Amino acid sequence: MESNSERIDRYIRNQMSPEESELFLNDLKKNKELLEEAKMMATLVKEMKNEQAERDVIIKQGVLSAHKKRRNIRLVLSIAAMFLLIFGATTLWNRQSDTDALFSNHYTTYNTAMLRGGDDTAIDAELSKLFNDIGTAEDVIPIITRLQTIYDNLQSGNDDYADYRDYKDDIAWYLALAYIKTDNIDRAKELLKSLADKGNTEAIKLLDEIDDM
Repeated sequence: MESNSERIDRYIRNQMSPEESELFLNDLKKNKELLEEAKMMATLVKEMKNEQAERDVIIKQGVLSAHKKRRNIRLVLSIAAMFLLIFGATTLWNRQSDTDALFSNHYTTYNTAMLRGGDDTAIDAELSKLFNDIGTAEDVIPIITRLQTIYDNLQSGNDDYADYRDYKDDIAWYLALAYIKTDNIDRAKELLKSLADKGNTEAIKLLDEIDDM
């Protein structure tokens, strides 16, 4: 036989058939002990529901607060990323503008002082074209590659490049300008310092301008 607590619990949970529910309600009217216990359980259930509702509100507020914080964090990060992007692009644009100005202010077309005849004529023609193409070519990488190859072989004392020796400083100067045009300032400075060490005033001036960028 069910206890009062068990019957009340089944009623609250809607686990009674219609006939059982009707019988239970009739017993409530007659059985004072059953009625008092039912009231106590109803109060307890109500309090539990209220407490759960309060917890639900707290949890919901916590979730919303966390979501808001995440949104704020995402907003801050988005603004920061946008700022860095704009700042970086501006810095890059300014640097490119500076290097363009350096190149334009110091680049001049190459004029030979004297044609020496024989093989020197061919070398002079080759270098004249390379030097002058630096000022007009959109892609100077092939020019840099060729000039760097000649310069490296002169530095290493390769006899196969002995006929280029008289042009070594010119090669270093125009190669440095080509590097500036491609925004490779570090490589340009290496070449300019080698010329500055020899007292080349134009190289010294250009190095000072680079350091002031």
